[in-house]
Amino acid sequence: MRQIIADDGRIALTVQLEGDLAAIKAADDGLFDVDPDDRPQPPPVGLSRAAVVLLETGELLGQVSWHQVGWGRTRACAAWNVGIALLPAARGRRAGVAALALVARHLFATTDLDRVEAATDVDNIACNRALVGAGFQREGVVRGAQMRAGVRRDLVLYGFLRSDLV
Repeated sequence: MRQIIADDGRIALTVQLEGDLAAIKAADDGLFDVDPDDRPQPPPVGLSRAAVVLLETGELLGQVSWHQVGWGRTRACAAWNVGIALLPAARGRRAGVAALALVARHLFATTDLDRVEAATDVDNIACNRALVGAGFQREGVVRGAQMRAGVRRDLVLYGFLRSDLV
């Protein structure tokens, strides 16, 4: 039985079960994976993950993750950075829109931070659309932020402010 963190009546964020991450990695098509880098890199402080499931059947659709980032020295300058990975079979079903909206609203409901942000490859049209559909606003391009296929890739940065909630 999955422990539900948040749901919208169709899609749910749940505590990940053992094996969810392996299932996601096994089914991943790697379309927007960054290049491997053997240099040690610590995980983001406070990285959290939740499974994305179809509420009616419990079907694993992917995962969302979030960690805190800072834009200045004080708590008022902190934000949540979120990411999403959907299984190829889950794409095109508006699960990404629902999951991104759920994670943003969950973070606003359970924490005092006023900003949630996300970035995606400029060519990841589906994720760009999902972020906008979930209520995020396009803020700009972060040039050369990732390496993919040996080439520096630009990312589009999106933000969702507590004051954007409708």
